[in-house]
Amino acid sequence: MSFTAPLIITDGNAGLTAVSIIRDRANSKTERQHCSVIRSQSAKMANMGEPVLPSAASDQKYVTVSPMAGGFITLSDHHFVHPAEPGAKRTVPSLAFLIEHPGIKVFGHDPSKPFRMMFDRGLRKSKERYPEKLQKHIDDREPYELSPGIAAQLKSGGLDPKEIDLVMLSHVHYDHHGDPEDFPNAKFKVGAGALDVLKKGLGEIAPHQHFVPDTLPTDGRSSELSDPATSEEWKPLGPFPAALDLFGDASVFVIDTPGHLPGHINLLCRTKDRWIMLCGDAFHDRRLLTGEKVIGTWQGPEGNRLCIHLNEPEAVESIKRLREFEQDPFDKVELVAAHEEGWWERNKHFAFPKTL
Repeated sequence: MSFTAPLIITDGNAGLTAVSIIRDRANSKTERQHCSVIRSQSAKMANMGEPVLPSAASDQKYVTVSPMAGGFITLSDHHFVHPAEPGAKRTVPSLAFLIEHPGIKVFGHDPSKPFRMMFDRGLRKSKERYPEKLQKHIDDREPYELSPGIAAQLKSGGLDPKEIDLVMLSHVHYDHHGDPEDFPNAKFKVGAGALDVLKKGLGEIAPHQHFVPDTLPTDGRSSELSDPATSEEWKPLGPFPAALDLFGDASVFVIDTPGHLPGHINLLCRTKDRWIMLCGDAFHDRRLLTGEKVIGTWQGPEGNRLCIHLNEPEAVESIKRLREFEQDPFDKVELVAAHEEGWWERNKHFAFPKTL
């Protein structure tokens, strides 16, 4: 099944498209230098085996990353990896992340204040906030845990959800969009084609592929990033054909990682001591990165072959690139998938208000 990405959606509050916002930021000399460094270093890496990622500028800005568990669901291994032990299941988190930039003039934000964004927000805080079809799907994911929700976790850590400036979703599945209504001041950004999925759906191809058109705010705060296939703002970065320097200062990159769902993106964050890539559902099990397992498929009720990724060949290619990226010997990079059971157990003591 294929999808045609819609025209870039206008951001009603800012009065600019995502493309024009990014293009305006690239006009400064410093940001042009960052872009030049990124292109040249990616080319060197490809041709000479040198570092994939841009080195820090003398005035480099760093972000902080705080993980949160946006609920838990139970998944059957055979839906995600092959071979799988018969009947094997895992209760896994739906991870969400708060990323804080020390200050940037973007999306109308006051640069004297920290810029706060969420990448993914896990599950809704109660099953009743989902339509009936998804409620039944969640029942099939027992044991599960939905409350208290991301907004409540932010409040308990001393941050009002009203202070979130931007919400970016890796994709628009039910276990990633959380509760948009709890973030009244945030702008919402998704990958190219994601709004089309919400609007039109994918047909009844699988229980989890159910979408609600008005999931995201309809008051002009929701828009798409530019299309990596057609926009000049996206540049190669290491093994990835398309990366977007979100703030124009090489602190955060959006990475196009197709396969799982139209508009799927990763977020690469530069912290003071390492790079952290938030991978959404680009992979669900670390053994896919090591090569111990391959993507699992199963038979649907009508005998049809099903895969958790809408475009399996593209997902395989994205995982291949992630594997290459993680093995880069020059840069300290950590990859985190949204449903990594082991990762959360090892790192939950860094949960908000702490940072990784």
